[in-house]
Amino acid sequence: MAKDQLVCKFAEVDTSCNPDCEPMVFDSSELCMFDSIAGEHIEAYGTDLRFWHQDHEHTKRDALYDEPVDRAFKGPYLLKGYVEYAGGTPEMTEQGMRVTWAGNIWIARSSLEAANAPAPLEGDVISYWDVPFFAEHAVNSEEPVPGKMYAFDVVNSDDDGHVFDSEAFLYFKLDVRRRTEFTPERRLAG
Repeated sequence: MAKDQLVCKFAEVDTSCNPDCEPMVFDSSELCMFDSIAGEHIEAYGTDLRFWHQDHEHTKRDALYDEPVDRAFKGPYLLKGYVEYAGGTPEMTEQGMRVTWAGNIWIARSSLEAANAPAPLEGDVISYWDVPFFAEHAVNSEEPVPGKMYAFDVVNSDDDGHVFDSEAFLYFKLDVRRRTEFTPERRLAG
């Protein structure tokens, strides 16, 4: 987050105050300060993310079954977040081998607001580690996959980091999954 984007007006303490002064309240009204603390280390040391949000308004749906036929997405929004490595779990079936990766990603609420990105929801797509090795490693196929990348489906999105148990929160915690039998980047390709 750039310094010019964050303008905080912190509580001022009157040092000339006598014992009858109101005490300084430290609660969610200081959200700006908590946002700067929550976002600063992620901006400095976080992982680069690309985030696509499902555009339900422009998604074409099947008239009979009311299922998405041609999904529309907004993005990619370029963000930073804390990524908990998603380890792969291989599984052998009669149809062959498949691998599922499961992990968590935390994104500061203030960074989504600064990027004018919508709040993440189930069904959105997020990718990171834009490195050819991970794009190849996460496909599990001999045939080329169009637009392959290390992308994950958002399977759960929760608000996290509530300030003093108030309604004000600092992060979105995303549970993400990647499955080799149906990779998220195929949904982006249409």
